[in-house]
Amino acid sequence: MVVNYFVTALRAIKKDKQHFFLNLIGFSIGLAAAILMALFAQHELSYDKHQPDSERIYIAHTDYTSIGLQAIALSSYRNAETLKSHSQVEDIFRLVKTNFLSKLNQGVSELVQVDDNYYRLSNFYAATSNILDFIKLDIIAGDINQALGQPGQLALSEGEAKRLFGETQVIGRLLKHEQGQYRIGAVFKNLAENSHVKFDSLIQMPAQFIQDGQGYVYYKLLANTDIESFENQLTNELHKSEGKSTITISLINMENMHLKSNGPVFMKRSGSLSILQTCIGLSLILMLVASINFINLNIAQSAKRAKEVGVRKALGATKGQLVSQFLAESFLVVILSALLAFTIVEMSLPAFNQMMDRSLSLVYGSKFMLITLMVIFVVGLLSGLYPALFIASFSAKRVLSGDLVRGGTAIFVRKLTLCLQGALSVGLIIGAISLYQQMSLIGSLAVGYEKSSRLVIKDLPTEVLYTQKNNSLLAKIRNLTGVEKVTFSNIDLTNDIVSGLFFTWPNGQRLRGPQPTVGTGYYPVETLGLKLLAGRDFSPEFSGDWYQENDEQNSTVSVLVSRRMMELAGYQSPESVIGLMLSEPRLKMTAKIVGVIENVKIGSARQQSLPVSFNLGFSENSIAKGHIIIKANNADMAMLTSQVRQIVQQELHLSDVQITTVADDYANAHINEHRVLEMVSVFSFLAIFLTCLGTFGLASFSTLRRQKEVAIRKVLGSSRLSIVNLLAKEFLILIAISIVIAYPLSYWLISDWLANFNERIEQSIGVYLLGAAFITLVTWLTVACLAFKAASSRPSLILRDE
Repeated sequence: MVVNYFVTALRAIKKDKQHFFLNLIGFSIGLAAAILMALFAQHELSYDKHQPDSERIYIAHTDYTSIGLQAIALSSYRNAETLKSHSQVEDIFRLVKTNFLSKLNQGVSELVQVDDNYYRLSNFYAATSNILDFIKLDIIAGDINQALGQPGQLALSEGEAKRLFGETQVIGRLLKHEQGQYRIGAVFKNLAENSHVKFDSLIQMPAQFIQDGQGYVYYKLLANTDIESFENQLTNELHKSEGKSTITISLINMENMHLKSNGPVFMKRSGSLSILQTCIGLSLILMLVASINFINLNIAQSAKRAKEVGVRKALGATKGQLVSQFLAESFLVVILSALLAFTIVEMSLPAFNQMMDRSLSLVYGSKFMLITLMVIFVVGLLSGLYPALFIASFSAKRVLSGDLVRGGTAIFVRKLTLCLQGALSVGLIIGAISLYQQMSLIGSLAVGYEKSSRLVIKDLPTEVLYTQKNNSLLAKIRNLTGVEKVTFSNIDLTNDIVSGLFFTWPNGQRLRGPQPTVGTGYYPVETLGLKLLAGRDFSPEFSGDWYQENDEQNSTVSVLVSRRMMELAGYQSPESVIGLMLSEPRLKMTAKIVGVIENVKIGSARQQSLPVSFNLGFSENSIAKGHIIIKANNADMAMLTSQVRQIVQQELHLSDVQITTVADDYANAHINEHRVLEMVSVFSFLAIFLTCLGTFGLASFSTLRRQKEVAIRKVLGSSRLSIVNLLAKEFLILIAISIVIAYPLSYWLISDWLANFNERIEQSIGVYLLGAAFITLVTWLTVACLAFKAASSRPSLILRDE
């Protein structure tokens, strides 16, 4: 019986190839797009699920949002030690970037020597020896507990061991550095991609740093711990020890770190909750549109097979047999569509991975694949069931007598689904245009510095730059052809600032919270393209500009302040603050204002302009890396980049030198928004295409049902265009309803997304009209193709049996 069903299905496919291919293409494209989205969503949600007791592990974040900065995944080790005996704390793990230790003279160096070659250890961290209780590591050789339990021992990832030595059998090998040597004590497999941690080199956490340092703190709590109450206790300890009453401590579960912790100092780029939500939404939308198309196309086909159903019923076929027959046909199309969809996914994955910056792959036999097949089965069943029931419900007597059952309910369902498709398409078009406008605004936004013709040498040791003896490196770069100016900075201007100074102004004004500060070199105004409102730039001609500290630890430095900082301090004229002396009691520092600059937007367009200052030769941020910024003038950027890389490698003995441009860094700061734009644009096109298929299916059914009416109108003198407009009218009414549904939902969703930006576009009625006009035109053209064909038929061929 089942074999007979499929044989009959194959005959039906052979008889109407157009219907089959429309169904196959529409359903397979919808499936493929949904599978890609689901694959990405599954990957993002899988982060850190493999870590031991991940559901009970929380990472402490210090929240500075109350003073205009943001939360960062760093907290005090002293406070963690105080709460170690807390009844709800099972264990505590600490991890810190080693440049914290080098700043505090802990005898750690990232620069190592292997034979005659110099390397800088990648992702070099200090960790406590209980790491395996918090992070899953597959040990290839050695003992990591022993390596992290003794000073001078090093644990390397598999990739780092191969980079340094060319092999992984390196236990006992030595790495020389300027303060001694490291002995390799363990080698572990490279960390999984779906992990929030990223380290390749590990060393013991010094005991003295645990008592008075800060870094990543992991708390393993008991299962029923009140997280909010524990956060309050952490905050209270912070207030007691440091007196920072406006700063709080928050906890993020390890499994949520990838999507919820996006601070500027974390180990790797975090994911985006908005991208994940967009993926899930688009996946559901495309599956819904594909299923609607499947239903509409099958119902449109039903009119052609009405007499077949009537004959089968007259010969004794039951309704159950007819439903089974048409379900078998639906499942055959679904199976073939699924095979084609997986083929499309495999072909699209390289481009999709490049767009999303992931390494996704289909693993056949995995849990994901099993769930995907089950979803396809359920969707195929639900999509095929209604058309099967609809066709099987035809009355044999009325069908064979020529009176096709029209079914008011069926027509209502088809019109409702077309309205839904239209609303989704209109919403996606409006969303794509709005996203494009917002990204264009971000690209043209005045940020207070220049983005073009600026090279950035990233992540250099600050001890090399923050000394007046750095002339050798900078001088060689400055002498290159095409280089106009050179300076350095302790932050990436396109990232967020995580530190600041507490200045008191001569009028007694002290701004709330720390004022973000950028430690820089000479000529930042010219090099970075800052706009000077009054005063002058930092210059070697003024020897007193550079940060200086005397034997009593009193220090002096020159600063450039922003207009916003000046105005918040109660001053209105830039000229009036030149020469004023600011005090920073915490650091025993006196700062002289030598210039006032226009407001600078640090970080992404989401951030507001902060009261920022630039100081010369001082880096208050102990975790910062140095960046050299080069202003080029009519230079071959590729050649200049190569020359600069060679100089830095020679001067600093670095094998890997990262060089970017300010423009690229700024674009990367908004990479998540660009990805959302790409996704919405691509899948808007797919949704429109699938909507056209659905419209085609409904239009073909309507045209077939009204072909005699069309013939009579043509006999009575109606033109082809008037007939086309007549048939298109009912579809355009449905699209109008779709537009009414789509407008308020689109406005609400887009407004919610735009609220994330400090600088944002105003939604324009023109965008909404454009979206409506486009989908209306596409619908009219789709219906017109069928209607024109019907209007071109000879009336005598249709009416000859009347």
